[in-house]
Amino acid sequence: MKLEPIQLIERYDKLKADRAVWESHWQEVADHVLPNKSNILRFNVAGSKRNVTLLDNTAMMSNELLAGALHGLLTNPYGIWFDLTTGHPELDSNDKVRFWLQDSTRRMHNVLNDSNFQTEVHEYYIDLCGFGTGCISMEEDQELIVRFAGRFIGTFVVEEDSKGLICATYREIEWSARQLVQEFGIENVGEKVQKAYEKGLEDNYKVIHGVYPKDKSSKYTGPITNFDYISQYVIRDNNFELKVEGFNESPNIVGRWSKVSGEKYGRGPGMTALPEAKIINKMTETIIKAAQKVVDPPLQMPDEGFIMPIRTKPGGFNYYRAGTTDRIEPVFNKEIRVDFGYEAMNQHRERIRQAFYVDQLLLSNTGPQMTATEVTQRTEERMRLLGPMLGRQNSEFLSPMINRLFKIMDRRGIFLPIPQELAKIKGLSVQYSSVIARMQRVSEGQNIDRTMAALQPFVAFDPSIVDNFAGDKALRRIAGIYGFPQDMIRDMADVKKIREAKQAAQQEM
Repeated sequence: MKLEPIQLIERYDKLKADRAVWESHWQEVADHVLPNKSNILRFNVAGSKRNVTLLDNTAMMSNELLAGALHGLLTNPYGIWFDLTTGHPELDSNDKVRFWLQDSTRRMHNVLNDSNFQTEVHEYYIDLCGFGTGCISMEEDQELIVRFAGRFIGTFVVEEDSKGLICATYREIEWSARQLVQEFGIENVGEKVQKAYEKGLEDNYKVIHGVYPKDKSSKYTGPITNFDYISQYVIRDNNFELKVEGFNESPNIVGRWSKVSGEKYGRGPGMTALPEAKIINKMTETIIKAAQKVVDPPLQMPDEGFIMPIRTKPGGFNYYRAGTTDRIEPVFNKEIRVDFGYEAMNQHRERIRQAFYVDQLLLSNTGPQMTATEVTQRTEERMRLLGPMLGRQNSEFLSPMINRLFKIMDRRGIFLPIPQELAKIKGLSVQYSSVIARMQRVSEGQNIDRTMAALQPFVAFDPSIVDNFAGDKALRRIAGIYGFPQDMIRDMADVKKIREAKQAAQQEM
């Protein structure tokens, strides 16, 4: 059912009121981890300094490092990080099906790289690692096919369904009369905005935008009848409905790092590192004061023993009265251990880096020189440790995005004609082939390697043992595990022709 304008506004206000406790938490995270986004509870003028109270940037740099690592590990623009699959291994091995799946995957990857996905998804990762919740909008575009836009966590609210999944998002936007006319057309903005636009006024209007699932039991008829999601814009001041349109899939994709039962918003590494970031910021302030006292300490001297003023600059002369033996000396006679403060600070910095998984992302430079095999093995182990923590991104972020991209491209007829073998398949699945996903599957390849190595002595004794193995299937399975390009593997029909030609040549000889 489509909401009435007043109902949309009331729903947004209710969800925003429920979010009030989170806002104070997010503001603290922003102050210490994301100072450029510290405008959740306060208003910041564009271009103003936002990190004036931040004295240590360990948490900020660690968050950027983790976000950059996720960008390269999950959605690397220089490699295909997902594969389409039917979910049936035998059908996937069919040459026609395999070619169509590979070609469709390549076309989808090219569309993503040709759009603004790689620039906007980085902002998504920044918010995800810092605040624990990220949102990105994915809408159709005439030129780029799809266009993305990151949504800042302070600008939207979410709603869950009965399964605990994000089903609806609402946000409040401030647009001038000119911007409203540009977005919706002068005939669709109402009399009040039309007059303001004609007079050249730059007054801002608050607009509530909601994207929510349509009630399937509703009897509503109109332009959104055949769609599953409704997008609705309403001006708050006069409850004027600007635009209503339908979507087959939700254009807003919300992902969470981890989630506590009963909570809508996620919790991320930024919240885990927040106590240490606050401590290190306070310790830095104290250490700076201690260092200033060491470099330029307060002085003490006998009363009326020296002629004022006291000159503390290099080469300065100070005159004292005859008969006075006391000297000018620092107030602190004992040495101040500033180095101890630095040691304590390093311990807190290390805990912050651990909260952002810096140890799993970077190999240590200390210790004996490692071989290439050892480096590969240690990298695989670190990636496997990160895998379970990122599993939620596959279900809440990547899968909805790939599903919507596939359907948009399918509606536009961008794919090749579907093979007859796929006519009875209801839908396709996604198998991730990013760095982390491949590391999760490496153990399967290692098991195959160990099995073949263990059987070598038996093969040497009885070569007929190899007849038990399906070599062609094993080759394709191992190639898929280690990310070998599938388009470089010959079709079985071509392989059969090559083998027949070899047999014919042998028979002639």
